[in-house]
Amino acid sequence: MPDVLFAETPDGTRLPVIDFSLPAFTVPTDKVEIDALEARALAEERRRGPIQRFAIRFIMKRIARQSKLVTALQAADKGFLTGIATYVMKLGPDNLMAPYNTEIDRRVAAAPIVQAMRIRLAQVATLLADGLAPLLAGNIRKLVILEIAGGPSADALNALIALNRRELLAGRTTEIIVYDVDDQGPGFAANMLAALKTGPLAGRDISLTHVAGNWSDTAALAKVLAGIPADAVLAATSEGGLFEYGMDQDIVGVLNVLAPRIEIVTGSVTRNAEINRLMRLHSRVNTISRGLSRFAGLIAPTGYRVHQTVSAILSDQVLLTRT
Repeated sequence: MPDVLFAETPDGTRLPVIDFSLPAFTVPTDKVEIDALEARALAEERRRGPIQRFAIRFIMKRIARQSKLVTALQAADKGFLTGIATYVMKLGPDNLMAPYNTEIDRRVAAAPIVQAMRIRLAQVATLLADGLAPLLAGNIRKLVILEIAGGPSADALNALIALNRRELLAGRTTEIIVYDVDDQGPGFAANMLAALKTGPLAGRDISLTHVAGNWSDTAALAKVLAGIPADAVLAATSEGGLFEYGMDQDIVGVLNVLAPRIEIVTGSVTRNAEINRLMRLHSRVNTISRGLSRFAGLIAPTGYRVHQTVSAILSDQVLLTRT
């Protein structure tokens, strides 16, 4: 994998650093291609009757011992995927490394639903970079990206790669603050940043800080914001996080805290679509299928509005701006 950098997870596993500017991590961007992938995924789900869905669970349990990704999917039946496992799924089948590179792992990573996770990540990173670009043009104010339940924070890191390619990080101090209850994902994010600073982010003044916290603890989140310089350019992001798993009151509570300081927020919203409903029949992942219309109504009182959206099979990726 030429030009691909590597970083270690906290348990010592060496993984490629996702960098969407490299051919190795190319994802579909054309709507026609993404729609075709969605049609394929939906057709697969429609073919599964009650017996097939029962068989899927049985087979998954049998092969979990041969695949760390399948083991992670089994654990996700408790409610969510871990940050590291989710990151590995976004690598793509050709970029998997031991111990995640069995034939079963590669088949899992090639599935349309898993491809959707990679597309989702790329779309959020692009929305974040595009939203920040006009706020950074013509100044060298400090940039702070707040990752809410960000884990490995690949969306923020890829947004910084894109912004640096536009010459918007030179001479600027940049910080990623990962507000997350887990320390494994942020620890890996710090190692990925260190690797990127030997490559596409070389020479840039970028730091990463992990603040332990839950999105329901808005008082703690407010303290994080209070510690950021008043003249900083701020953005928040939560790819595969708050807007998909958070309860209504959690989303409103967080956005109310962010609104006085933060111009733009990016994230992913689980779609209220047939494919999501069919997947619920054999998956217990606790995403909430709000759909864009309900989501837009929910956030309206906070002062944010949906400024831009792009779709990827299971979710709509959003850029929020203050009204």
